[in-house]
Amino acid sequence: MVKLLTQSFIFIIGFMVLAAGASNLYKYFNYRFWGEATYGFVDHPSSGRGLGGRPLIQYKDSSGATHEFKSVAKTHWFHRPKTGENIKIYIKKSEPQRAIVDSLFFYLFFPTLCVIVGSYCCIYAIAFHKEQGGLADQNEKNQTDQVHF
Repeated sequence: MVKLLTQSFIFIIGFMVLAAGASNLYKYFNYRFWGEATYGFVDHPSSGRGLGGRPLIQYKDSSGATHEFKSVAKTHWFHRPKTGENIKIYIKKSEPQRAIVDSLFFYLFFPTLCVIVGSYCCIYAIAFHKEQGGLADQNEKNQTDQVHF
């Protein structure tokens, strides 16, 4: 019973990590290959105290309409973005008000790592998980191996 619970727990956690990574990869590739690349500028730098930042970015779509969005991905890791700084973004052609920042770490490296770890957990839970015998199991085995005369 414990083995089944452990396998189920590992599988569920692995599947959640796999799904999150796959979702971000899908989103990035959807914007990257079927969207439109453009440059936006930082309208307001991030208000966080930490290094880097998630700024408010303003951009114009192909029809000339102005849109803005708060970046989910960090655009800078070691310094705050400056007002007016250009940042490469991808926008959806069908919905130009939706956009993402071109961040390889946030949308490519980290999700790929999540897919690998999640896949490993799922495969491990299904195929390679073996219950390890504890000390009590070893003592019982030793007692049954002894020959009584």
